[in-house]
Amino acid sequence: MRKTIYKAICARLNAAQLGIKYISLWNRNTEQLTKQKAFKMPAVFVEFEPIDWSQLSRGARSADMRVRLHVITETLATPEEGGRYQDRALEHLDLLERVSAAVQGLCGDGFNCFMLVESVTDHDHERVRHDEECYVTRATDSSAIKPQAVAIDVKLVQGK
Repeated sequence: MRKTIYKAICARLNAAQLGIKYISLWNRNTEQLTKQKAFKMPAVFVEFEPIDWSQLSRGARSADMRVRLHVITETLATPEEGGRYQDRALEHLDLLERVSAAVQGLCGDGFNCFMLVESVTDHDHERVRHDEECYVTRATDSSAIKPQAVAIDVKLVQGK
């Protein structure tokens, strides 16, 4: 289920042509920028928050899944009122709105429409800004369903 959702998010963001240069799974990517391979920005990382599954019949399960998008941008500009680079410094807010417009309503096989439930704006950044958009979707995972055995009444088959 997570693979299906991840691929759907990637496809939607790429199709929307938002200028996102890198998409991957979240692995606390901004915490060690000097120790790991650099990625191009703007970047979006997909995080699956812990899932509290409810079991259904025959091995199926369902849950309200929270999917957090980490939107990473880079800028040296400052947004002070009347400043020369104010528009450049606020471009990340435009990107967040475009990401939301692209992902809002995303649905697919086994999951309902994505709904935005939380936005976290980075107010403690230097050159790299890390904003978050969190969505919820109702997902049903049927990957563990086993074929149901069909009981046959031998007497009916033999015509007795």
